[in-house]
Amino acid sequence: MLNYLEQGWGHQFVKAFGMSFSIAIISFVLSIIIGIGATLLASSRIRFAAAIVKFYTYLFRSLPGILLLLLIFYTADSLIQSLVKFLTGTSDASVSPVVPAVLSTSIVLGAYATELFKAGWADISAGQHEAGRALGFTRFQSLALIILPQIYRKVLPHLGSLWLISMKETALLSIIGIPDIVRIASLGARSTGAPFTFYGIAIAIFIAFAFASSRVFSYLEGRSRRSMGAI
Repeated sequence: MLNYLEQGWGHQFVKAFGMSFSIAIISFVLSIIIGIGATLLASSRIRFAAAIVKFYTYLFRSLPGILLLLLIFYTADSLIQSLVKFLTGTSDASVSPVVPAVLSTSIVLGAYATELFKAGWADISAGQHEAGRALGFTRFQSLALIILPQIYRKVLPHLGSLWLISMKETALLSIIGIPDIVRIASLGARSTGAPFTFYGIAIAIFIAFAFASSRVFSYLEGRSRRSMGAI
C-alpha cells in the first residue's frame, strides 16, 4: 500500500478528500439554512405554507439522491447553455459538476434538516415566544436569542448524523466525473489491479472521518450541556 501512496496516489487521495469534504460542508451548511427557512415558513401564517413544506420533505426524503443528482446535472447544463445562447448568441457555456453536486445534496439533506428543526420547534413552549415579546424583542431577536439556541441544543445530536450523511452522499459524485474519494479509489483499482488496496483506503478514510466527526460532536454536546447547567 505504501508503494502505491508513494507513486502519487496518496496525493490524489488527499485532493479527493479535500473535494469531498468541501462539497459535504457546503451542502451541510446549506441544508441547515434550508431546514431553518422551511421550519419558519411552515410555522408562519402564510396560506398553504405548511402543506408546501410537508410536500417538500415527503418528496425529497422519498427520492434516491442519485436521481436528483442526475436530473440537476443534465438539466442545469442545458439550461445555462440555453440562457447564454439567448443572451449572447453563443452556446459555449457549461456548468461545473460541483454545482449540481452541491444543489442535489443540499436539497435532499435540507428535507431531513427541516424535519429535525420542525421537531425542535414543536418542543419549544408558547411561553418562550411570549417571553421575547415581553422583553421587547423583535421577532428576529426573539428567534436568534431565545428560540434557535434552544432548538440547537435539542437537534445537535441529530445534526451529527446529518453531517455524516452529507459526507457519505459525496460517494455518489463520482458518477458525474467529480474526483472524489470513491472515484480516485476506482481509478486506482483499475489502473493498478489492486482493488482491495484502493477501496480499503477509501473505507479507512470514511471510517476515520466518522470517528473524528463523532468526537467533535460529542464535545459540542458536552459543551452544550454544561452551558445549560450554568444557566
